[in-house]
Amino acid sequence: MDTEKVGEPMTTTPLLSEKRKALFEPLEPITNLNGKRPTAADSLLPPPDFETANYPKGWLIGKKRKLVNVDVVESMRRIAVQEMNRKDREIDGLNEQLEEDSRCLEHLQLQLLQERSKRTEIERENTMLKEQVDMLVNMIQEDDEEGAEEP
Repeated sequence: MDTEKVGEPMTTTPLLSEKRKALFEPLEPITNLNGKRPTAADSLLPPPDFETANYPKGWLIGKKRKLVNVDVVESMRRIAVQEMNRKDREIDGLNEQLEEDSRCLEHLQLQLLQERSKRTEIERENTMLKEQVDMLVNMIQEDDEEGAEEP
């Protein structure tokens, strides 16, 4: 080893054993056959000749040829089914609310139609009464005019 002066970095690195060197080396080649860096998904893919008989117990090939744990897949499936059931119940509740709202809307539309028909009937009565009042006022005015002409 070189002697170290104060304030200067060491000029040589300590010697590592082969086992320690192996810890720092990548397990896979840095570039694949195409000369590109392998992606994280590619590193999870089993080799093409990996046979089902050789899978570890409880593991299988999933989508994109990834090795997946059967328990994890079953758990995820169970969670997805529970979520779908929850969504179905939520949709059923919303459908019931929608049906109730549509019945209420239909009832309100009928009430509106009845109120409009009442209003038009009252307006007709009002116009008829106004005409009668006008006719009576004209008759009184004519009687007054005739009474003023007679003496």
